[in-house]
Amino acid sequence: MAEKSEHQYLDEVLPGFSEARILIKVNGDSVKPLGFLGDKFEFYRFANRYRMAVRFTSIQLEGFGENTERGYSALTRTFFAWSVFERYTDLAGIHCPYAPFFAYVPKIELSKLAQVIDRADPSYKLFDHLRSQSLPQNQDQLDRFRSGDRRAVVFYAAAIRHIYVHGHLTAHPNGCTSENVETICHAISDFLLEGIRDDFARRLKLAHVVSS
Repeated sequence: MAEKSEHQYLDEVLPGFSEARILIKVNGDSVKPLGFLGDKFEFYRFANRYRMAVRFTSIQLEGFGENTERGYSALTRTFFAWSVFERYTDLAGIHCPYAPFFAYVPKIELSKLAQVIDRADPSYKLFDHLRSQSLPQNQDQLDRFRSGDRRAVVFYAAAIRHIYVHGHLTAHPNGCTSENVETICHAISDFLLEGIRDDFARRLKLAHVVSS
């Protein structure tokens, strides 16, 4: 039987974590070979926060209907996904509007995500609510998405996180059903978490090539 990694619980959600940890150690505890800023502890905090976001499943609300509870669970998941996306992009030195991150995301994946959102919100009920409650910079990005720039789709997550945390977003906002909110939130969360995983894998592969 193969020996289990000391950090298998992180490798299971972020493949290559243990490899990255060794790479950091042999480079004097520097995260620079991975193209990251800061120190190793910031990387470790990110990895644990990422694990929490990936492993999150649902919340339990006594006295709420099942669909409403599922809607709030999906909103909470998006909150976690966006929070760890912000931590990751800070670690990578990538700033809004995150162009270097999206440079490696296939356009077809952006298109697929946009189609899910369009189908679940055909009357723009969620969009209009998010835009009306968003910060000005997020409003501009949401407008870009509606005008056809699919890279701006990530700002749905930014808007959801901001409005949800400040108490202006429920599981059925502006007449949008909780089922549609759930669909949109899970699609966005999957996109962000898978995008982080893939970007990390790319950086790790490049670091091995450079060091060989």
